[in-house]
Amino acid sequence: YAKMVLDDIHDMTDAVELYFASRDLVKAKEFSDNYGGFGYFGSYEDAARDSRVQAMYFFTPHDLHLDNVKLASFYQKHILLEKPIGRTVPEARDIIKCADDSDVTLMVAENYRFLPLVDKCKEMISDGEIGKLKVIQIRHEQYEYVFGAHEWRSVVVRNGGGRFIDGGVHFVDIMLNLSGFPQSVYAVLESPKVLPNHEGEDGIMMMVRLPENVVGMVHYSGSSPVGKPRNWVQVTGTLGTLGFDPHESEMTLETLEGSRKIQVEPARRGVRHMVKEFQSCIVDNRAPLMSGREALNDLAVVLAAYQSASTGTEVGVSKP
Repeated sequence: YAKMVLDDIHDMTDAVELYFASRDLVKAKEFSDNYGGFGYFGSYEDAARDSRVQAMYFFTPHDLHLDNVKLASFYQKHILLEKPIGRTVPEARDIIKCADDSDVTLMVAENYRFLPLVDKCKEMISDGEIGKLKVIQIRHEQYEYVFGAHEWRSVVVRNGGGRFIDGGVHFVDIMLNLSGFPQSVYAVLESPKVLPNHEGEDGIMMMVRLPENVVGMVHYSGSSPVGKPRNWVQVTGTLGTLGFDPHESEMTLETLEGSRKIQVEPARRGVRHMVKEFQSCIVDNRAPLMSGREALNDLAVVLAAYQSASTGTEVGVSKP
């Protein structure tokens, strides 16, 4: 995944200078050579100690996030942390407190918060172009074992759950970004399981009660037998419907009068906008758009879905 991100941001030399750290010095040098790095380190602590390094972006398993944040905070480095922020609400709160106590910026690398089509959809909802919001439906289908849903990701104690906390949290963030925090959650796991040697769930269907009586639905399947990932967001109001793949650059608006296409800039997975936001909030000394507390809201909904699926009941949820 680090390579995917770096393919998007390695040329952003106007915003950042890249250094690379790994437990394997040879690997760190390889990344630095391949992506125009200014230096490399054989450990995270060596990087954290270096005065040239102002911020650290952690591409690490979920069970290491708290230790990563403690390290960066100790050396007064700003932090960009991969999603989810943590595996549990208490762990996430400890991460936020650690950064707050050290007065460093903590931003969670939720790149879906920066997708142009999601931004455009939110703008059109706010402008009343589809009337009063009624329903948000989000669907993801993929066979994720091919795309890396194995090794540590398949171990519940390290990952924090199954595919929903790892990949599905992206789509939870889209829903909360468009509509606000839900009042309750009801969820059912897909059955039978398909992903080999995976301890957690490989698919889930979640329905939520959103503010102002809006209904939200997320179907996240990491075990669908499809050749390419399929993503779809459909937002229905009293006057129209918006439909789009969040990774693309075209949205369809449908009304009783007909339909029209709406174009935005290419998405590039939202990563460039995300990194620019991180750099900007450090320079301007302001809270990031995707703060630790925003990421904690996403996590709370994911964990409520797990609780609902376990108990078979609708679960009330409030901002942690």
